[in-house]
Amino acid sequence: MTDTLYLHTLPYEVLLLIFDFCDGYDLLRLSNVCKRFYDIVCSDTVWIKKIRGFLITNQISERFRRRCNPVLSSPRTMLRISNNWQYGRYKWKNIKPCRVNVMPWLQMTSNSIWWSGGYQLCGFKRSSNYFKKKHNDHDNCFYQNVCETDICKFVLYKNSLISGHSNGDIQYWRDISHGYPSSIRKLKCSHACDINGIDATSQNIISGSNDGMIKIQKHVDIEESNFDENEINIDFMDKIDRVRSLAIDPTGTQFAVGSSGTSIIPPLHLINIETLTRDFSYTMFDEIRYPWKYGAGILDMVWDNPHTLLTCGYDTCVRKWDLRIEKCVASWADPNDAAIYCVSSDYQYSIVTGTQNNGAAVLWDQRKCNFVQVYFISLQINHSSPIYSLQFDSNYMYCALDRCLARLNFSHQSCKKNDFKQYYLQMNNNTYRLLL
Repeated sequence: MTDTLYLHTLPYEVLLLIFDFCDGYDLLRLSNVCKRFYDIVCSDTVWIKKIRGFLITNQISERFRRRCNPVLSSPRTMLRISNNWQYGRYKWKNIKPCRVNVMPWLQMTSNSIWWSGGYQLCGFKRSSNYFKKKHNDHDNCFYQNVCETDICKFVLYKNSLISGHSNGDIQYWRDISHGYPSSIRKLKCSHACDINGIDATSQNIISGSNDGMIKIQKHVDIEESNFDENEINIDFMDKIDRVRSLAIDPTGTQFAVGSSGTSIIPPLHLINIETLTRDFSYTMFDEIRYPWKYGAGILDMVWDNPHTLLTCGYDTCVRKWDLRIEKCVASWADPNDAAIYCVSSDYQYSIVTGTQNNGAAVLWDQRKCNFVQVYFISLQINHSSPIYSLQFDSNYMYCALDRCLARLNFSHQSCKKNDFKQYYLQMNNNTYRLLL
């Protein structure tokens, strides 16, 4: 008669193969069986494949890790926070209340969150030690300035901030990482009206305005002190409808422009920076063809990589474009059938969108067809507002509403469950039953 075999006596390699079929929760349960299982589950070998499949917390992209604070390293922590995102477990805080309605904009780094609304520009520290020193989150604003005109959009570039204003001005705000910008410089060349799109590289500042004009300005590195306005070259382009969004690809060789979609010209354009010449001509090497509806303007966009572009807007969908084949390869419709004002990505699988109705932020997984979760920010402030801009990392999400800058903390240990996806599923089931 052969000896009885036990699971925990199997070779290490065999146990690894078995554990590959287990999900995160099963692995955590197995770690409580015996000391040998605990040692295997705690090793990085078991979690390598699992981590890559986590939503939000996989942190595979270097661009995403640069804005994470903190960067997660423990697989158990990654699993817990990823599930908090999926099941709506978070702690909510209003870190910037507003008395009047504004159309705000956000940009985020690992150390700070920058917010503009109307005439104001504010910077907030994201360091955990900084927050512990303060009794009130409203006191965490380390920089605040009042401008002469409204700030429509701004972009962070290295150690500086570049803002586009409602009167068409473009301004440099230098040395923002030191807490207080040391100098503010206004560019000579500006637009005639609202600047709704702006982005920068080490060689160019590209901006687009409400009159459909795009300007490319050459400059030296903004961090250097030998700035010379005479070195700026300007290329005026033909009007392509009202510009609503603009983004330069990660390589800095091309940029995308989203317009209002109220003309016969398609609302999405790709322009190669390297083909621009001094005689004010340009080459639009790609007009992405798609059966756009009238008025389906593109309000925001983000580059996942040099070949993949995510766009959103009035057509209530997030669209994924593969520029190598010049086609839309995937789309996700908002569950509330609302216009999508902003989109943010972890440059891997996760997408979060801010919508027009009820202050709703929607979490998407690019590997799935349906949304993962909905977070209703308006329920916390008893005020309905669109989410005009949002940014997120593995632990936090910041949402800018017309009277509120909300921070959602998903790393919190004791937070209640806000699983609005189940509400949508029940509502759809009830509707189906009524139809029957």
